Amino acid sequence: MKVNSRKLFFSRLIKNWRYQWNVFRSIADWTVIIYILVPAVIFCGIIYRSWWMELPVWIHSIPFIIPFFFLSFLAWIGHIHTYLVEADKVFLVKQLDLLWKLKKLGYYNSFFWKILVMGTGFLWLLPFLLHYYLLSWQEILVLFVYFNALQSCFLLLKYHIRKIASIFQKSFIMFFLFLIFTWFSQWIYRIVANQYYIPVYVISGIILILSIFFSLKALRKIGSLDLHIEMEQERKTSMVQFIYLAAPEIEKPVIMNRKKPRTFKNSKRIFKKRTPSNGFIELFIKIILRNSSYLYGYFMLINSTTWAMIIVPPLWLKIIIFIGFSIMMYGWLISLWNKVCQYHPLMKKYMESDDFFSARKKGVMVMITLALGIVLFFNYVAWYVIKLVGI
Repeated sequence: MKVNSRKLFFSRLIKNWRYQWNVFRSIADWTVIIYILVPAVIFCGIIYRSWWMELPVWIHSIPFIIPFFFLSFLAWIGHIHTYLVEADKVFLVKQLDLLWKLKKLGYYNSFFWKILVMGTGFLWLLPFLLHYYLLSWQEILVLFVYFNALQSCFLLLKYHIRKIASIFQKSFIMFFLFLIFTWFSQWIYRIVANQYYIPVYVISGIILILSIFFSLKALRKIGSLDLHIEMEQERKTSMVQFIYLAAPEIEKPVIMNRKKPRTFKNSKRIFKKRTPSNGFIELFIKIILRNSSYLYGYFMLINSTTWAMIIVPPLWLKIIIFIGFSIMMYGWLISLWNKVCQYHPLMKKYMESDDFFSARKKGVMVMITLALGIVLFFNYVAWYVIKLVGI
């Protein structure tokens, strides 16, 4: 029986939506939806309508680089969805044309949703872009076209970066590329501000055509089938992983397939002074560094707080966010320490000792001090850069 590629794609698309909806319903029942989410949406709508009637006072202290950076961030997030499953290696591997059409439809669908997300971002910022930053409709349209072209380029770049095994190299390359394209986007805006629209349309068209061409060319390779299935599985379970990170008590332990850890391969000592308390702290630190799930959750909290403090202009709000982050990080680290003890037999054996509680207090304080230091450092760097460029 011949399978239609469109029917197969839409059936998997709907099945994925149902899966994500069931995951969402697992943490938000009808009571939460009716009494929290619906009022929140209505409240946001009222706030958005008030922006069209009268601009809020806080917008006067926000330079244009902040919404511009927000649009760059929207262009960066997102991945290619192919909607492939493990069974395709058996049932569709001989139907290369069907497999190719399925991946092509998945790519077009991914890019379409990226355009909707970018359109939502522009729509949300529209009252500020028009009435405060005084952009014309032509300038907004040019920037919208450019950022959508940039999205297609980011999809291609992140697809190839995904193949890099080293987490450190991957993170460094992504950070470096994000900075390069942010600076490039600022140069594009200067061209738009000088009302040279045609060059931006041409540049955007070239980026869009080349990105789509090379993306489809990369997806067509049959040798990357395992990679596509792995990527799709990660995208499908991304919401579940987020729930695990937000709630360490239900977090799923990461299974290590490698024989040796990437860090502390020879189990070298961190502390020269050997005490029971230092031993617990050293064991805790090594477990955190060897488990990407724990490390990612730690830096995710730091990253979100750092950007929140940079974007929010009033000093009193920065202080509230910083205090709230300190309390939240302390609770998260205590919960993580207790959870780690349940899995490690050595720590579990001595959970009732005085050295254990002393080590927990010291270890958590070290980790939280490091987190607070990182947040303050990057906020200082952001403040210095903004002051240096005069915005």
